[in-house]
Amino acid sequence: MERGTLLVAVVFIVGLVIGVPVGYFLMPAKTVEVEVPKVVEKEVPVPALSGTIPIGVLYAATGHIDTAGVAAHIAIEEVNEYVKTLGLDVEFVLVEECSEGQATIALEKFQSMVARGVKVVAGPNWSSQCKAIKDYADEHHIVVFSDGSTSPVLAIADDYIFRLPVTDATQSKALAQAIWETGVRHLVVVQRADAWGDGCYETIKESFEALGGSIDGHIRYDTEKTEFSAEAATLNDIIVSLNEKYGKETVGIGAWSFGEFTAFYSACKEYPALVDALWFGSDGYGRSTTLIEEVPECYKTRFLCMIMGTIKSSRYKAFEEKFVERSGGRLPSTYNTHMYDIIWLLAKAILEAGVYDGAAVKEAIPIVAEQYFGACGWTKLNEYGDRAESNYELYTIELNAAGQPEWVLAATFDSATGKLTWIIPIMD
Repeated sequence: MERGTLLVAVVFIVGLVIGVPVGYFLMPAKTVEVEVPKVVEKEVPVPALSGTIPIGVLYAATGHIDTAGVAAHIAIEEVNEYVKTLGLDVEFVLVEECSEGQATIALEKFQSMVARGVKVVAGPNWSSQCKAIKDYADEHHIVVFSDGSTSPVLAIADDYIFRLPVTDATQSKALAQAIWETGVRHLVVVQRADAWGDGCYETIKESFEALGGSIDGHIRYDTEKTEFSAEAATLNDIIVSLNEKYGKETVGIGAWSFGEFTAFYSACKEYPALVDALWFGSDGYGRSTTLIEEVPECYKTRFLCMIMGTIKSSRYKAFEEKFVERSGGRLPSTYNTHMYDIIWLLAKAILEAGVYDGAAVKEAIPIVAEQYFGACGWTKLNEYGDRAESNYELYTIELNAAGQPEWVLAATFDSATGKLTWIIPIMD
């Protein structure tokens, strides 16, 4: 058998075994056409924001409703006028709650707002309340933008807590310089027993000791206290002892308190050594109208309280005019400008994100804040989501022409240059 014949026979036998006709292998290849679906790329527009969008406002205490509340309502009205000019079918509304001065209630009210669909919140003003709601905010991706929290403890990167004030770590450096320039080298600290008070104590201690000063006494009191006779007696004993040892011109008192400071000083005014002492503080009680109204003799004590300054821009002037009209003649505080600007920042961040979602708004806020100049000035944030920089003002109490005590500007501090400029010669 020839080679070609043998090959055909083998193929034939194999073909029979596997059940395939031999002719299949001998036939020409057949082209099979398969229709493949064509992929067409098409842009699908994301639906624009529309309808009612809530912005929560969590007031730290009932007294803030008449001040921060005025600022929030001025801002929300302006924001809605703004979105109308853009032709957007959007209306921002405020969902307001009050923490009644307590961290536990702050968490309850915060959770209540979240349950109602709120994803961004302006406030609360106090660090203790921000700390109380922080874990819940982070877990549920709810943006919190505080108008007053300054505790360094809450300076945490990439969380959901933003703060428009500069932290006390920055403020304490400026205040420590002011304390040093008055000649004080020995400081006794009195503070609230909360996150804010603890943070202030740590930062002023670090800043003052870095200059060569020393903390020679420390009184930490419960935030619920309303009567301070025991603390005043203890403070007096410490001050008298330090005066005898170092000389009263080198001894001072630093107090980090809120509204309770009026009751605290009322107890202290019974001791001549405390009345004659030089007191330092922050905006916790600085410029307090309650203090000068309820304890008018407070002018006998020299207070120096450091407060964040506000640039008197045209934006501030426009806000101030509206605020004075709606608050019965009251001038806005720095914190009131913060609340006003926060409402604007949250609304702009929502519009920038294009969706009402906490995670998306969180990413947009730093970008929006860096481009925004509001009633409080430039709102650029640092890596921790806190205001990057601010100037400061020192206020003291003096008698005015009518013989009434009032807070007056004593000095200014320029953060850019680190220079403290005295307006009133404190040591004369």
